[in-house]
This record gives sequence, C-alpha cells and structure tokens, in this order.
Amino acid sequence: MFYENFAFHCKKIGKSESAVAKEVGITSKSVTGWKNGAAPRNSTQKKLADYFGITVEELMGTKKEPAGQGGLDADWADVEQEYRDATPEAKAAARAAALAVLKSSKKSADQASDAGDSAD
Repeated sequence: MFYENFAFHCKKIGKSESAVAKEVGITSKSVTGWKNGAAPRNSTQKKLADYFGITVEELMGTKKEPAGQGGLDADWADVEQEYRDATPEAKAAARAAALAVLKSSKKSADQASDAGDSAD
C-alpha cells in the first residue's frame, strides 16, 4: 500500500519516484526496496509526508476516509489538481458538466439494458 501511495503522490506532482527520493535525500536503492514491499523508516515516512504535504497516515495508507471522502485515483490526479486550483465559478461549471455527462451515460446504459431485457 505504501509504494502505491508514494507513486501516486509522485505522479500527482509530476515527478518520478527516484527524483522525489533524491530531493529528500533517499537512495534509489530504498525506492527499489519499497517497490518490492519494504516499508520506509519512520523518519523517512515523515520526510516524505512533509514533502507531499500530507500526513504519515495518508502516505502509509492507514488513514481511514469517511465514505465518499477519498480522492480520485491516479488516472485523475491531473483533473483533481486542476479542480482544486480552479475558481469557484469554474468548479461549479466543471461539476455541472461532469454530472451531466455521467448522468447521460448512465441513462444510455440503462436504456440499452432495458432493450436487451425486452429481447428475451
């Protein structure tokens, strides 16, 4: 869980895992160890969490989010960051547009499912 979170936060800021490690004074050998399942030392966890501006619990994957309060997955990190940086007006427009597209695609899927049911 740690390595996936580490990789996610690196991607979110547009840097490689090795670049982030180098910036905080960690060897690439450590990164390889993490990729293979090793956990970083407590002091390293704190350095990385501070670097990313998150808690150690978030970095290590031990923080429990209330239902519906988690972030988007790594594929949406750029969208999530743009949304955070947007003006309130742009956020409202983006939310309305996203909901319209998602609701529209759900209706289309439901209609296709209903059509398939009537063919039986």
